[in-house]
Amino acid sequence: MANSKRRKKIKLNARGKLFLFGFCASIIIIALLIINLARRGNNDNVKTPVQTMETVETEPFFTPTPTPTPYPQMDLLNNIYSNEAILIDAETGAVIAEKNADTQAFPASVTKMMTLLIACENLTDYDEVTPLPREIYDALYYADLSTAGFECNEPITVNDLLYGLQLRSGAECCLGLANMVAGSEQAFVELMNQRAQELGMTGTNFTNCTGLHDVNHYSTVRDMATLLRAGLQNDKFREVFSTPMYTTTPTTYHPGGLVIYSTFYQTLSSMDFEGGTFIGGKTGFTTEAGQCLATAATINGHEFIFVTFGAYDNDTNSSSHLHSNDAINTYQALAAALNSAS
Repeated sequence: MANSKRRKKIKLNARGKLFLFGFCASIIIIALLIINLARRGNNDNVKTPVQTMETVETEPFFTPTPTPTPYPQMDLLNNIYSNEAILIDAETGAVIAEKNADTQAFPASVTKMMTLLIACENLTDYDEVTPLPREIYDALYYADLSTAGFECNEPITVNDLLYGLQLRSGAECCLGLANMVAGSEQAFVELMNQRAQELGMTGTNFTNCTGLHDVNHYSTVRDMATLLRAGLQNDKFREVFSTPMYTTTPTTYHPGGLVIYSTFYQTLSSMDFEGGTFIGGKTGFTTEAGQCLATAATINGHEFIFVTFGAYDNDTNSSSHLHSNDAINTYQALAAALNSAS
């Protein structure tokens, strides 16, 4: 009986030792895990600042704004025919010269620059074909608006409409694009005024997409310069705006395509002027608005924008292109002033 009790006591002691050994081993393992995690944490803390610095160096937070070019005092607009005019640096927006720049006046077909911009921003399939319905041509007939030469129900691509709008100032192209983008001219005009607000064109109100005369349809040369500057930053707008001649897609109405020339380039003897080159231009005219023009040009590799409203024929000038004369003379005077100052 005594031996039995002794063996039982010895068995209990062995279990105790086993438990103690397991407990100690667990403590050691946990301690090692904690030490290992601590080391990893320290390594991460060392690496983090290096990664952050690399990110800052390779990925700048913003694109620096171009420093405006300091322009000398220049008397550029005293002898122009236009009642309103503004000349700006297209790259920085800096105003170089202005004349009645905030006077609200009729923009005539210079309006179509906004129609072009909205179409370029909303339509991406330039090969999409659409026929122009009879309703569009009825409206053109009664309003006596200019056309690019497309026929009623002729299947025309979006690309053809864009070029027809810009180069020939085709009102049928404006209305066709308005229908494609917004479903109607009225809905499209709402987009035009909304975009004008987004661009900060505070002196502008549109009532149509063609430039048809309306006492409530007006703008300023400052606003139109802002519009053209925004347009030139759109690749498709710039492409269309700067094209002097274009041949449309062949159709049964025009098997060889319709060749259309820029109304602006037709007022020039050359795209080059003394000291620079024209990028493109949009003309406009109504009896109430006079001759209007929005142009862009390069001088010494730098881009400028010149917008004019309200040039009228007079007996002392035999030229019928007063707006183009104003643009050529002003750009040439600017080029001469910049070259003499450099």
